[in-house]
Amino acid sequence: MFTRVNGIMKRVILYTSLLSVLVSCLPKHNNTISEIEILNDIFLDIIGTEYYYKKPPIPPMPLEYAENKHDSINYQIQKQKFDEAINNPKIDKSALVLGIDSYFNNPKKEFKNWDIKQSSCLRIHYSDSLYLKEFDQLLTELTDSISFNTGKLELSKLTQTGKYIIKDLAQLEKQNKEYWNSTEYRYIASIRFSDFKINKKNDSAIFYLNFTCGNLCGSGEIIFCIKECGKWKIMDRNILWVS
Repeated sequence: MFTRVNGIMKRVILYTSLLSVLVSCLPKHNNTISEIEILNDIFLDIIGTEYYYKKPPIPPMPLEYAENKHDSINYQIQKQKFDEAINNPKIDKSALVLGIDSYFNNPKKEFKNWDIKQSSCLRIHYSDSLYLKEFDQLLTELTDSISFNTGKLELSKLTQTGKYIIKDLAQLEKQNKEYWNSTEYRYIASIRFSDFKINKKNDSAIFYLNFTCGNLCGSGEIIFCIKECGKWKIMDRNILWVS
């Protein structure tokens, strides 16, 4: 009896070893690219550098609304100041803060009216020159709320941010309920990311970005990225809404 059991155990060990060898030889397609790696390559392209400069003054009231000579003179003075600020913008020396929600946000409400079963639905959301079957698949996954992956960005590893200071949005809200009006820094915007959809070859990715810069200021867009020569870059941006 002991000999029989011993023989079975040896066969189990042998089969397990063979299975391990076979599995190790299979091609690996797990996503090894982190969202932060992508963001570090494209962050400044997403946000831009126009916020490095001081806010331009409010444009003067059009001259046609001037009621007297005094109004006309004020218009000329304000117009001159406005043109100077636009043509020769000054660097803002304030701390430029961006609040980022570290947790992925499910963008399902943005796609509630999409009918992805229609073959034309996906193709109208990025340029023909960028067409890839992989982007169709990634876009399908992004619009399907069931495939949403909960996760969190390691904001401490987001380092390629130029002059912007990155703050965890949740922490900002805890520290100061009116953080956007702080006198200690200039608050630029609140940013929320969806989960990132990355293909198996780790060279194509898309995600949804919500950018809120005020009560009537913001946008929502899908960012299409590819990796070339070891670096991620934005290939297309589909703006779904602007405020």
